[in-house]
Amino acid sequence: MSNGWSGSLWRVDKLKQQFEKADVKVNEFFDDLKKEKSDVKLVYRENQYRFAKDVMQAIKEKQVLLVQAGVGIGKSMGYLVPIFSTIKNVPVFKKVIISTSTIGLQQQLLADINNISKMLNVEINAVVAKGINNYVCLSKLQDLKYSLAVSDSNDKNIELLKSLETQMREQATADKDQLIDVGNELWEKIQLSYRGACSKCPVAKHCFYRDFSKDIDKANVIITNHNYLAKSIIDERDLSSEADMVVVDESHNLESAIKNVTCNSINFGKIILTINYYINNVFSGNKAFCLELEKLRWNVGKIFSMIRSKGSNFYNQNSDEGKNLKITDYEMIPIDFNDMEDELNEVVYLFNKVIHNIRKFNILNNIRDNRLKFLEDMCALFDDMSFKDVSENIYWAEFFKRDKISIGYCMRDTKRVTSTLLRHDIPIVFTSATMVDADGSYNFFRSGLSLNEINSKKRSVVEGKTYPSPYDYEKNALVYYDDSMPNPKNNYSEYLKKLPSKISQLMRITNGRALVLFTSKVDMDYAYKEVMKENFDFKIFKQGNVDNYHTLMNFKDDTNACLFATGAFWEGIDVKGGSLSNVIIARLPFPNVNAITKAKEKNYSKDMANRMVYVNEMAVKMSQGTGRLIRGNRDKGIICCLDSRFPQYIECIENTTPFIGWTNDINKVSAIAMKKITNRDGVVRGPYKRRKKEEPSE
Repeated sequence: MSNGWSGSLWRVDKLKQQFEKADVKVNEFFDDLKKEKSDVKLVYRENQYRFAKDVMQAIKEKQVLLVQAGVGIGKSMGYLVPIFSTIKNVPVFKKVIISTSTIGLQQQLLADINNISKMLNVEINAVVAKGINNYVCLSKLQDLKYSLAVSDSNDKNIELLKSLETQMREQATADKDQLIDVGNELWEKIQLSYRGACSKCPVAKHCFYRDFSKDIDKANVIITNHNYLAKSIIDERDLSSEADMVVVDESHNLESAIKNVTCNSINFGKIILTINYYINNVFSGNKAFCLELEKLRWNVGKIFSMIRSKGSNFYNQNSDEGKNLKITDYEMIPIDFNDMEDELNEVVYLFNKVIHNIRKFNILNNIRDNRLKFLEDMCALFDDMSFKDVSENIYWAEFFKRDKISIGYCMRDTKRVTSTLLRHDIPIVFTSATMVDADGSYNFFRSGLSLNEINSKKRSVVEGKTYPSPYDYEKNALVYYDDSMPNPKNNYSEYLKKLPSKISQLMRITNGRALVLFTSKVDMDYAYKEVMKENFDFKIFKQGNVDNYHTLMNFKDDTNACLFATGAFWEGIDVKGGSLSNVIIARLPFPNVNAITKAKEKNYSKDMANRMVYVNEMAVKMSQGTGRLIRGNRDKGIICCLDSRFPQYIECIENTTPFIGWTNDINKVSAIAMKKITNRDGVVRGPYKRRKKEEPSE
């Protein structure tokens, strides 16, 4: 704890009084909203108040709280009100870390913080903290500008760099998101990449990133993202170590963020080039040692060859899409190390011999050698592979063109990050709109963050209530499923043939205004190509034609358009009103059988693995996808699922989504669409009337 909440009985009693005063202020704020005494133009939500009270209780008792708050609750206001009330009334409560899933959400949260702090009359110094590669390196910028100038180039980038530097000085920032866009190619040349060089930088005194780092130390609210938070802990620069509280918003994404920041790969070509360097340039006169290096090279090649063969076999047995999906498109193909013990042990043995000889040579000749460090890292990874299911990392094969592969890997579990967070004697709140699993429990979430494995006798994990969305789903939404479609798992080719016509039919019912979500880029590209052959009166956009931001803006701006999307569009997008009245889910979003899911299976019995890993993940993903439809009190629409397996998973989906009405009758869908979404002539209904009170922030 940065400040410590313990001490003499007098101090403890005084702190208790301060916390109680903060609690009273929270009650007063929401009571004024309820009685409409407040000048704040917000709608009172009973569940938002209860959510805020749960957070306040977590603060007072230093709880680790898990709490789900549905769409429309207004999570950010629900936790910011008790946090700001505590900052104002409890002097030792000074610094709070709030982590969310994306940089875009960080900026949105900063706006919420500025607004709510004004409502409560609390002075808050909030900063947005992102990964180092989101900032301009002033030294690199000046060096690049100079090199372009002396090369007698008329490159337009010179003027662009001058404008960027001027803007940095005027705004006193190096933050990419607050500066002009210079394009990916130029950005890679001027971004910060290694903070260790900053101490010797010639322009350190004028560095805006250095000043920003000092601002982080002074801030009492730091808004970060899951990747940055996890990396800070893994790199032993724990951002949360000086905090008095941590809030993990959109916490369902924390597990994947932890794995993402630990992802890396083993490149066969780089290993061979390094070995060849020693053979040809260092030990060319030492036949005995060159022989050892050649043995190592041959054995490493043998392991990669075995992995290539195993990966191909796995792909042929597990690819639903068959010939439509190339092996180069299948991600994270698991590696079975069970019959590779001898080969792995031999490689580790040879690595150690080679490393010993190189180290000895370097010491005698006073040589500093980065290549040696690389070989030591590779030796450690091949050694870790030999531990198979209890290895520190999860390993997989990635296939590329011309039969080339690399071995990818990431940290096996999340225990290191979550145990570090829980080690701090501070309140921690994990919250999201999609935390509960197919059984309506927090078990899947707890398992993903290794919460059950962490010794938490002193830090009990409190499972809060799940607060449902306040929107009227029974009145304003209907879920349609088509059980006549071919099973995409057992008869993929027939399913894919029928998919475009079914999508077209559903888009016509709502006269466009549809978001079509796919689990596969192959499915999306095929369906889009076929649907575009028809003559529609509305535009159809596809993810990937332009960047995601402009794709979404194009869709929002055209009230009759449709959007075909996958990946990131399953969550995080907010389209209120008539522009989105129909969410079509091409098939149930079961995760691929890959290295990550196979590793998770090991935590359960064979009978339980399918439900605990695949069904749970599908149900949570359905909650995220269907959550795109109803984003406000007046939103109306339909959810359509074109997967014939839907009926057998209705109970699971009911536990993770707020939708109530289900039908397989397309005529009911048409009737609802005509009544609530379009007029008889297909024209969208008139604009909504301006409301007196605003709805709370999501």
